Amino acid sequence: MQRPFNFTIYPYSKISRLPKFLQRPALILKNLAARSPKYKNSFDGIATMHNLGFLSDPRFIVASKRAIQAGGFDYGIPLRIHQAIWCADKAIKLPPDSVFVELGTGKGYVMSAILSSLEFMKADLSKKEVYLFDTFESSATDFKSEQDLSLGRNIYYAESFNAVKENFFEFPNVNLVKGRLPATLMTFELEKIGLLHIDLNAPEIETQCLRILWNRILPGGVVLIDDYAYSGFEYTYKLFNELAKELGVQILTTASGQGIIVK
Repeated sequence: MQRPFNFTIYPYSKISRLPKFLQRPALILKNLAARSPKYKNSFDGIATMHNLGFLSDPRFIVASKRAIQAGGFDYGIPLRIHQAIWCADKAIKLPPDSVFVELGTGKGYVMSAILSSLEFMKADLSKKEVYLFDTFESSATDFKSEQDLSLGRNIYYAESFNAVKENFFEFPNVNLVKGRLPATLMTFELEKIGLLHIDLNAPEIETQCLRILWNRILPGGVVLIDDYAYSGFEYTYKLFNELAKELGVQILTTASGQGIIVK
């Protein structure tokens, strides 16, 4: 069965920059192009004829439903969620006192999926400290993390600190850290990081934070970079590649635009 047309205009997308009278026709053309009969699945800038069996996996379905509960609607990013769960599966095997860190939580879409997927697998989360860093505000930012009022409220950003706190109420080991990065990193002695998820839409701050945290990531720890190779994020791609060369590591490019580093 074909997926229904997606008429969501995503912030920072090429379509969002078109005049309003052209946006809907452009979305229709984009949806029609994605429905080429040779592709079985199309979403999030991806079209593939290959097997995506994880879409029907009960664990993935539970995680996706929990993500939608957090975000308020389906973001249409199943491969990103699948890969985030894969990264968490690697990280959960590290010592029990290792921690999960997320820079740019928004409403909690991705981390809600991660934690519910681990819970589904009966993973022991009782001692797993999770630190989520964000301003927990809905104001949009530009690609250098400078306020841009013309972008208005970003539909993916947190509406309030209390709303995100309520979302993670079932996970008592989740710690919300409100404020601007990288300054808020100095408020916690973060050590033994097993999983680091970076999604700030601000490449200069993202790479600065990774540089600060790199030596605190355990061997075997996983870094997931949300917009590493995503279309329109060429500056992000450039800065992370420069940092990877400096650190002596390689970043795996995925079809979703995410980058993955296993230390």
